Amino acid sequence: MSMQGSGATSHWDRSKSLLFTTLAIWFVFSFVVHWFGEQLNGVAGSFPGGYFMAGQGSQIAFVILIFWFVSKQNKLDEEFDVAED
Repeated sequence: MSMQGSGATSHWDRSKSLLFTTLAIWFVFSFVVHWFGEQLNGVAGSFPGGYFMAGQGSQIAFVILIFWFVSKQNKLDEEFDVAED
């Protein structure tokens, strides 16, 4: 089924909003967390928080972010009746 008119515009606007939110979260875990890596070290005793976020934490966050984005986009597509079967 093809979308026309304001339905297509509304779907695209909400998809762009979801995309920009996802990119903002990605930016935080890609750059911002690592910029403060030195301050993350020692937050929990002698635990190397900066190293953990660079080595494992960001990758875990990215995988979670992918699944979150896909589930939100699927719900959005179903709402506008453009979901794939």
